[in-house]
Amino acid sequence: MELGLQTFTLHTLLRKPEDFDRRFAELAAMNLRNLELAVDYLPFDFSVASAKVIAGAAQKHGLNIRSCQIKYATSANDIPLTIAYMQELGAETVTNSTIDLKLLHQGEEGLLRYCDMLEQLRLALAPAGIALAHHNHHYEFLRVGNGSALAFLAAHTKVDFALDTYWCQKGGGNVLTLLEDLQDRVPVMHLRDFTITKRGLVTGGIDCEIGRGNIPFKAILKAAQAAGVRYGMIEQKTKTPMESIKTSWNSLGAISSLSANS
Repeated sequence: MELGLQTFTLHTLLRKPEDFDRRFAELAAMNLRNLELAVDYLPFDFSVASAKVIAGAAQKHGLNIRSCQIKYATSANDIPLTIAYMQELGAETVTNSTIDLKLLHQGEEGLLRYCDMLEQLRLALAPAGIALAHHNHHYEFLRVGNGSALAFLAAHTKVDFALDTYWCQKGGGNVLTLLEDLQDRVPVMHLRDFTITKRGLVTGGIDCEIGRGNIPFKAILKAAQAAGVRYGMIEQKTKTPMESIKTSWNSLGAISSLSANS
């Protein structure tokens, strides 16, 4: 599994076209080469022209855009545009940003409709060699029938999944068993740590830099490798993006070395 970054982490620093050149240079200096693009948070419209700007900055600094996280309403609205956008970036996977909460509230009937939506999009992207992966939040751990909504999606579609370690923890899911259950269906993961602060004793946990929380990343990296995960992308909601990225990147490097030698 190759490691990289989900650009949501630094979306507050990507406000103008020239910001991509500066920030991508900083990532390259850290030897961080793989990206998942958080398209929903970009300061551009969704167009091939905007993809060219980002692709140019990535190529200049030797970065690879492996996947793009895009809302369903955007990616399914104009499928030829979505394909052209992905091809301009050289990206392999559309990561579907979030489940339709209205359909989730309708239980099995609503989820079946959502599964059909995902399947139609998957089949439309597939001829262009683009995969579709559903990104989870904690919502997918709502019980539906005899299992979770996530298990329901896995059973009723052929889409892949982008497992998010933080949201799995938040929802009470077990990343290690999920990786076993979704063998070869997780092309990309979002690697986010989880911690409880004193304030969080009441409000719940928050994400934090990898290595500063409670998630067992050594075991997860091993399990991800065994499950066929291709990319693990650092992600965090943080007020100090570059500092947080450096901390998580260094922690993952140390954990990866330990995993390889154990």
